[in-house]
Formats: sequence, structure tokens, C-alpha cells
Amino acid sequence: MVRRSVRMWTGREGVGGVSASVTRVDRLPRPRRRRWPIVVGVVVVVLVLLAVIADRVALYVTEDAMAGEIKKQGFPTKPDVTVEGFPFLTQVAGRHFGDVRLRAKNIPAGPLNVTRLDVRATDVRLRSDYQSGTLGNVTGSAFVGFGDLAKAGGSGLEFQADGPDKIKAKVGAFGLDATAIASVTKEGNSIHVKALSAEGFDLSGLGDDLDFTVPVGGLPLGMRFDSLSVTGSGVMMRVSGSQVRFG
Repeated sequence: MVRRSVRMWTGREGVGGVSASVTRVDRLPRPRRRRWPIVVGVVVVVLVLLAVIADRVALYVTEDAMAGEIKKQGFPTKPDVTVEGFPFLTQVAGRHFGDVRLRAKNIPAGPLNVTRLDVRATDVRLRSDYQSGTLGNVTGSAFVGFGDLAKAGGSGLEFQADGPDKIKAKVGAFGLDATAIASVTKEGNSIHVKALSAEGFDLSGLGDDLDFTVPVGGLPLGMRFDSLSVTGSGVMMRVSGSQVRFG
């Protein structure tokens, strides 16, 4: 503010006039508020967004490169590779991933067709080329549908689930619809199907349709066949591996 004094006269001019002093206050225009905090905030947001975009782009490129190299370990096509965890760039800098998921479909495993493979790899380490590396521990599941199991065993029967380790087979014996129960077990590196009982006919009439063994071989990543269970639509095999190299 600026104070200014102005002298004023009262009364008639020249006749006993009395002078008075009046102070007038002039207000200066308010300075504009500083906008730098807003500018800094916008810059920070932009930088964060750019960092996130760079992180996601690097993630996509690395996942695709890893999928191409892992494909060479027994996959007919590129598996879907997902690297878990955020941020990704810090994992790349250390060339170490704690959790990687692999998914693939229609994989030949000996005479069997694995409809779906879901695998989790931990302690994944990349070499300096960022393409080759080692999957420390691999665990997952390989699913075989009932149709593929019957086909691999040379059976023309239709299978249905009948508990965690049994199947039910529809049998057209003597022109009648009948059923038989068979066990599904792991024998060595094979799936063994063996008839247990039948309703209304002699089991011997089935021949090898409900007594066969299917070897499980050539699983990707050199994985082992550990165990199995019967699900609603097929057989789920538990598989595992360790120190699997790729690239």
C-alpha cells in the first residue's frame, strides 16, 4: 500500500479558510500466486506415467523374447509367458525373476495329447544376453481330456469321471447300454487304466478297452510326471522340473 497526503481547504476561499490534511491510501495490485507447485506436480505425474509405460514395454518385449527361447524346449508353438511382479525394470536390472507363469495348449507327450499345460517357474535367472537363462524350479499341471486318453489307449469307449482315481465307461454290450468302472493310476511314467467292475456283463468281453497303459513322454522343459487325479472332464497330471535351461 502507498499512503498519500492531500491538503484540502474548508470554508470560503480566502476568508478564514481552514486547511485539513487527508491521507489517501492506494492499494497496489496483489501479486499473482506462484504456480510452480502446480507445474512441478504435473511434471512428476508425467514422469511417473512415462516410467510405467517404459516398464510395461520392457515387460512385453522380454516376455516375447523368453517365449521364443522357451519354445525350443519342447513346445510346438510359443507358450504364453507372464512375468509377475512390479516394477519389472528392477527385475531386469538384476536379471532375476521370482515368479514366471507359462501356459500352452495341445502339446504332444508321447501318444498323448496334453490339452492344456499350466506351469509356474520360480528363481528364473537370465544370462547377460537377456534371452537365455535357467528356470530354477518348475511346477504345474498337464491336462489330458477323456477323449484323448481313450484314443491313446486304443479304446473306443466314452469315459466319465467316477471319483478322484476312477472312471466310468459306457459299454454297448449285446445291444444293451451298460457301464464299467476302471481305475486310473500312475505306473512309473505311464497312465494305467484297469477295469474293476461291470454291470450286466463279463469284464472279459471288453478285451483291452479297459485295460491299457499309456506312456507319458516328451513333456516340455524336461518335466517329470509326478502324480495324477481324475477331474470332471479328464486326467490332471502334476508335473515338475528343476534347473531347466533355455535359449
